[in-house]
Amino acid sequence: MYPQDLRVVMSKEMDLIEVGRTAGAYGVRGWVRVVPGKRDGDFLFETTNWWFLPYPRVAGVEPRLLTVAEMKEHGKDLVVRINEIPTREDAMALKGSLLIDRNDLPELEEGDFYDHDILGMKVVNLKGETLGVVETVTDNGAHDLLVVKPEGDGASILIPFVEAYVDEVDLEAGIVTVDWSLEWL
Repeated sequence: MYPQDLRVVMSKEMDLIEVGRTAGAYGVRGWVRVVPGKRDGDFLFETTNWWFLPYPRVAGVEPRLLTVAEMKEHGKDLVVRINEIPTREDAMALKGSLLIDRNDLPELEEGDFYDHDILGMKVVNLKGETLGVVETVTDNGAHDLLVVKPEGDGASILIPFVEAYVDEVDLEAGIVTVDWSLEWL
């Protein structure tokens, strides 16, 4: 059960990005423990308007607006006081994903993009052969990796997201061109 005063506000102009998850209550005064996402967790600091989707996912449930009153770093996590979550019981019931509106993020310089901008883009090699589509972007500690979902049932392909292998990211065409051979699969 979630607090009745959580506001459901959606706009067709919104572009929500998942940036973390709630992880239960912190203390006895309604503070919430938040686990930032590995790659986009810093976006939580860009706005005080967060959107919440409960676990488990249920069809037809819209994200709910949460407004951050106060936030503190706590190790790798955050502890947050949210205006709409006044009690420990409410905080304990808050289990789910946290999202932010892309419109709340800083403007990027020409040629830059956020990871989520390339999700679903077609990946081709220099010969024009299709490798699949970008499933996600992750990292291995040394550098970023493109996780490419091939057509069919094959295993995902991990391509280093570095200049030596990624030739071009064409956002308008929706194509990532890589120096990667089908023979390497």
